[in-house]
Amino acid sequence: MSFLLQNKIIFLIALLIADQVSKLLVLKNLSLGQSISLFPYFDLTLVFNTGVAFSLFSEGGNLGRWILVLLVLLVILYLAYVLLKETLNDFESLSLLLILSGGIGNLVDRTFRGHVIDFIHIYYENYSFYVFNFADTYITIGVIIYLIGMIDQYKNKQNENKTS
Repeated sequence: MSFLLQNKIIFLIALLIADQVSKLLVLKNLSLGQSISLFPYFDLTLVFNTGVAFSLFSEGGNLGRWILVLLVLLVILYLAYVLLKETLNDFESLSLLLILSGGIGNLVDRTFRGHVIDFIHIYYENYSFYVFNFADTYITIGVIIYLIGMIDQYKNKQNENKTS
């Protein structure tokens, strides 16, 4: 893992490229609302999301879009600062890299297209999960890794307190 963490910018750019290329391929090959079944319970479905996660706040109009752009940009700048300036363990660095790359990927969409391109659709029988993209996946995995790291640190502190 240390190779990735030593090459943070390259890793971040690689994730961004994967996110943006996947969105361009879907845009080129699907029309809005069109679905292609790849596997049982897994489709590619082109959706434009004007909100944030799970389409929350999608009714904000153009003003809402630019407020979201500004808020996300501020969060991205803060995370970039922490990633570059703070001393972080591997869990923290990897999680922030994933969250940052996902945030930037969706910010690019929202800024230049007015919406985020979502296309990964997972479902089972009558249950359908939200349609999402690689950037959303990066953010989710990053948050999970960060939480695991926090739990691990908490357990280590508890063990240290027991032995002292």
